[in-house]
Amino acid sequence: MELLRECYDAGHRTFGENYVQEIVDKAPSMPADTQWHFIGHLQSNKAKTLLEAVPNLAMIETIDSKKLASKLNSALEAREAREALRVLVQVNTSGEESKHGVEPSECVELAKHIKDECPRLMFRGLMTIGMPDYTSKPENFITLKKCRDDVCAALGLDLDACELSMGMSGDFEAAIEMGSTNVRVGSTIFGARDYSKSA
Repeated sequence: MELLRECYDAGHRTFGENYVQEIVDKAPSMPADTQWHFIGHLQSNKAKTLLEAVPNLAMIETIDSKKLASKLNSALEAREAREALRVLVQVNTSGEESKHGVEPSECVELAKHIKDECPRLMFRGLMTIGMPDYTSKPENFITLKKCRDDVCAALGLDLDACELSMGMSGDFEAAIEMGSTNVRVGSTIFGARDYSKSA
Protein backbone atom coordinates (compact mmCIF):
# COMPACT_ATOMS: atom_id res chain seq x y z
CA MET A 1 0.00 0.00 0.00
CA GLU A 2 2.83 2.40 0.76
CA LEU A 3 4.13 2.17 -2.82
CA LEU A 4 0.60 2.67 -4.16
CA ARG A 5 0.32 5.89 -2.19
CA GLU A 6 3.73 7.04 -3.39
CA CYS A 7 2.60 6.54 -6.99
CA TYR A 8 -0.63 8.39 -6.25
CA ASP A 9 1.21 11.27 -4.61
CA ALA A 10 3.45 11.47 -7.70
CA GLY A 11 0.33 12.08 -9.82
CA HIS A 12 -0.67 8.59 -10.98
CA ARG A 13 -4.39 7.87 -10.78
CA THR A 14 -5.02 4.60 -12.64
CA PHE A 15 -4.14 1.31 -10.94
CA GLY A 16 -4.84 -2.29 -11.89
CA GLU A 17 -5.33 -5.37 -9.77
CA ASN A 18 -5.45 -9.08 -10.63
CA TYR A 19 -7.36 -10.49 -7.68
CA VAL A 20 -10.82 -9.56 -6.40
CA GLN A 21 -9.86 -9.80 -2.74
CA GLU A 22 -6.82 -7.57 -3.19
CA ILE A 23 -8.69 -4.82 -5.02
CA VAL A 24 -11.47 -5.03 -2.43
CA ASP A 25 -8.89 -4.65 0.34
CA LYS A 26 -6.92 -1.83 -1.30
CA ALA A 27 -9.67 0.34 -2.80
CA PRO A 28 -11.03 1.78 0.48
CA SER A 29 -7.52 2.89 1.50
CA MET A 30 -6.96 4.96 -1.63
CA PRO A 31 -8.44 8.40 -2.44
CA ALA A 32 -11.82 8.48 -4.17
CA ASP A 33 -10.42 9.77 -7.46
CA THR A 34 -8.32 6.62 -7.92
CA GLN A 35 -9.41 4.81 -11.07
CA TRP A 36 -9.25 1.05 -10.63
CA HIS A 37 -8.93 -1.41 -13.51
CA PHE A 38 -9.60 -5.07 -12.81
CA ILE A 39 -7.15 -7.04 -14.97
CA GLY A 40 -7.44 -10.58 -13.61
CA HIS A 41 -9.81 -13.44 -14.31
CA LEU A 42 -13.23 -12.63 -12.85
CA GLN A 43 -15.56 -15.43 -11.87
CA SER A 44 -19.18 -14.50 -12.45
CA ASN A 45 -20.07 -15.29 -8.82
CA LYS A 46 -17.69 -12.52 -7.68
CA ALA A 47 -19.03 -9.85 -10.04
CA LYS A 48 -21.45 -8.34 -7.52
CA THR A 49 -18.81 -8.29 -4.77
CA LEU A 50 -16.38 -6.44 -7.00
CA LEU A 51 -18.92 -3.82 -8.05
CA GLU A 52 -20.20 -3.20 -4.55
CA ALA A 53 -16.78 -2.97 -2.92
CA VAL A 54 -15.08 -0.78 -5.52
CA PRO A 55 -17.38 2.15 -6.39
CA ASN A 56 -14.58 3.84 -8.36
CA LEU A 57 -14.01 0.81 -10.60
CA ALA A 58 -13.25 2.40 -13.97
CA MET A 59 -12.85 -0.69 -16.14
CA ILE A 60 -12.87 -4.47 -16.23
CA GLU A 61 -10.38 -5.63 -18.85
CA THR A 62 -11.12 -9.34 -18.74
CA ILE A 63 -14.63 -10.08 -20.01
CA ASP A 64 -14.34 -13.57 -21.43
CA SER A 65 -17.91 -14.89 -21.64
CA LYS A 66 -21.49 -13.84 -22.28
CA LYS A 67 -22.36 -15.20 -18.84
CA LEU A 68 -19.93 -12.84 -17.11
CA ALA A 69 -21.04 -9.86 -19.19
CA SER A 70 -24.70 -10.53 -18.43
CA LYS A 71 -23.99 -11.03 -14.73
CA LEU A 72 -22.19 -7.70 -14.51
CA ASN A 73 -24.95 -5.98 -16.46
CA SER A 74 -27.62 -7.35 -14.11
CA ALA A 75 -25.64 -6.29 -11.04
CA LEU A 76 -25.27 -2.78 -12.44
CA GLU A 77 -28.96 -2.56 -13.33
CA ALA A 78 -29.72 -3.17 -9.67
CA ARG A 79 -27.63 -0.08 -8.86
CA GLU A 80 -29.37 2.54 -10.94
CA ALA A 81 -27.10 5.43 -9.98
CA ARG A 82 -24.02 3.97 -11.59
CA GLU A 83 -23.07 4.97 -15.12
CA ALA A 84 -22.13 2.34 -17.70
CA LEU A 85 -18.98 0.44 -16.81
CA ARG A 86 -16.22 0.35 -19.41
CA VAL A 87 -15.13 -3.17 -20.34
CA LEU A 88 -12.66 -4.92 -22.61
CA VAL A 89 -13.07 -8.36 -24.15
CA GLN A 90 -10.17 -10.65 -23.26
CA VAL A 91 -8.86 -12.65 -26.22
CA ASN A 92 -6.63 -15.71 -25.89
CA THR A 93 -4.21 -14.87 -28.70
CA SER A 94 -1.62 -17.51 -27.78
CA GLY A 95 -3.87 -20.56 -27.68
CA GLU A 96 -2.48 -21.55 -24.28
CA GLU A 97 -4.89 -23.65 -22.24
CA SER A 98 -3.73 -21.88 -19.08
CA LYS A 99 -4.94 -18.53 -20.41
CA HIS A 100 -8.45 -17.18 -20.09
CA GLY A 101 -10.15 -15.30 -22.89
CA VAL A 102 -12.25 -16.08 -25.90
CA GLU A 103 -10.81 -17.55 -29.06
CA PRO A 104 -10.06 -14.88 -31.69
CA SER A 105 -12.91 -16.25 -33.81
CA GLU A 106 -15.36 -15.58 -30.94
CA CYS A 107 -14.44 -11.99 -30.06
CA VAL A 108 -16.94 -10.38 -32.44
CA GLU A 109 -19.84 -12.39 -31.02
CA LEU A 110 -18.97 -11.44 -27.43
CA ALA A 111 -18.45 -7.77 -28.30
CA LYS A 112 -21.84 -7.71 -30.06
CA HIS A 113 -23.48 -9.33 -27.02
CA ILE A 114 -22.07 -6.61 -24.79
CA LYS A 115 -23.14 -3.83 -27.15
CA ASP A 116 -26.63 -5.19 -27.88
CA GLU A 117 -27.62 -7.01 -24.69
CA CYS A 118 -25.74 -5.29 -21.87
CA PRO A 119 -26.73 -1.59 -21.76
CA ARG A 120 -24.96 -1.01 -18.44
CA LEU A 121 -21.64 -2.07 -19.98
CA MET A 122 -19.68 0.06 -22.43
CA PHE A 123 -17.55 -1.95 -24.83
CA ARG A 124 -14.22 -0.15 -25.16
CA GLY A 125 -11.85 -2.63 -26.78
CA LEU A 126 -9.81 -5.80 -26.51
CA MET A 127 -7.18 -7.19 -24.18
CA THR A 128 -4.69 -10.05 -24.25
CA ILE A 129 -2.32 -11.54 -21.69
CA GLY A 130 1.35 -12.11 -22.42
CA MET A 131 3.43 -15.23 -21.93
CA PRO A 132 4.46 -16.47 -18.47
CA ASP A 133 7.72 -14.51 -18.73
CA TYR A 134 5.75 -11.27 -19.27
CA THR A 135 6.43 -11.23 -23.00
CA SER A 136 4.33 -11.92 -26.06
CA LYS A 137 5.28 -12.97 -29.53
CA PRO A 138 4.57 -10.40 -32.24
CA GLU A 139 1.95 -12.80 -33.60
CA ASN A 140 -0.10 -12.31 -30.43
CA PHE A 141 -0.22 -8.56 -30.98
CA ILE A 142 -0.98 -9.00 -34.68
CA THR A 143 -3.85 -11.34 -33.79
CA LEU A 144 -5.35 -8.83 -31.37
CA LYS A 145 -5.12 -6.05 -33.97
CA LYS A 146 -6.89 -8.30 -36.47
CA CYS A 147 -9.59 -8.95 -33.86
CA ARG A 148 -9.98 -5.20 -33.41
CA ASP A 149 -10.41 -4.76 -37.16
CA ASP A 150 -13.09 -7.45 -37.23
CA VAL A 151 -14.93 -6.11 -34.18
CA CYS A 152 -14.90 -2.52 -35.41
CA ALA A 153 -16.22 -3.58 -38.80
CA ALA A 154 -19.00 -5.63 -37.21
CA LEU A 155 -20.00 -2.97 -34.68
CA GLY A 156 -19.52 0.04 -36.92
CA LEU A 157 -16.79 1.56 -34.75
CA ASP A 158 -13.80 3.64 -35.72
CA LEU A 159 -10.52 1.87 -35.02
CA ASP A 160 -9.41 4.62 -32.66
CA ALA A 161 -12.54 4.04 -30.57
CA CYS A 162 -11.39 0.50 -29.75
CA GLU A 163 -8.60 0.20 -27.17
CA LEU A 164 -5.90 -2.45 -27.38
CA SER A 165 -4.70 -3.51 -23.94
CA MET A 166 -1.58 -5.51 -24.71
CA GLY A 167 1.93 -5.45 -23.37
CA MET A 168 3.31 -5.97 -19.90
CA SER A 169 6.61 -5.28 -18.17
CA GLY A 170 8.66 -7.50 -20.47
CA ASP A 171 7.20 -6.44 -23.80
CA PHE A 172 5.37 -3.13 -23.44
CA GLU A 173 7.71 -1.26 -25.79
CA ALA A 174 7.07 -3.74 -28.60
CA ALA A 175 3.35 -3.65 -27.82
CA ILE A 176 3.25 0.15 -28.08
CA GLU A 177 5.08 -0.01 -31.40
CA MET A 178 2.39 -2.40 -32.61
CA GLY A 179 -0.50 -0.18 -31.55
CA SER A 180 -1.19 -0.85 -27.89
CA THR A 181 -3.10 1.94 -26.18
CA ASN A 182 -2.96 0.43 -22.71
CA VAL A 183 0.01 -1.38 -21.12
CA ARG A 184 0.20 -3.16 -17.78
CA VAL A 185 3.61 -2.68 -16.17
CA GLY A 186 2.93 -3.56 -12.53
CA SER A 187 5.96 -5.76 -11.91
CA THR A 188 8.31 -3.05 -13.23
CA ILE A 189 6.93 -0.62 -10.65
CA PHE A 190 5.91 -2.86 -7.76
CA GLY A 191 8.17 -5.90 -8.22
CA ALA A 192 7.39 -9.45 -9.28
CA ARG A 193 4.09 -10.92 -8.09
CA ASP A 194 3.65 -14.28 -6.39
CA TYR A 195 1.09 -15.93 -8.65
CA SER A 196 0.76 -18.94 -6.36
CA LYS A 197 -1.76 -16.79 -4.49
CA SER A 198 -5.36 -16.83 -5.58
CA ALA A 199 -8.41 -14.84 -4.60
